[in-house]
Amino acid sequence: MQKTASKLRLGAAAFSAVLLAGTALSGSAHAASEGKAGVKACGYYETQTDAYYGHCGSTWVKIQVDIDWWPTDIKRCVPPGETHLGTTDGIDNAWAIPGTCG
Repeated sequence: MQKTASKLRLGAAAFSAVLLAGTALSGSAHAASEGKAGVKACGYYETQTDAYYGHCGSTWVKIQVDIDWWPTDIKRCVPPGETHLGTTDGIDNAWAIPGTCG
């Protein structure tokens, strides 16, 4: 029971962090100047500690972010380039979805 409660608290903290990051997209995103320039990988990727979404297109894209230990995913818009999503402890995956940003 204690492990479950601890995991839920961790999930809630990760979800809150991602929501806060999403409210300041321009501050959390490192936009590339054109297409793939400055993007380490297109799509979702991880370092040892952090989760990123590399958007190789030239316009903003809507993505769905899979939050670890959270029952629902979140949706957010990201600009071209590299966007930090959070830590690998809190983020499981992210992918582009249909829809417009704006």
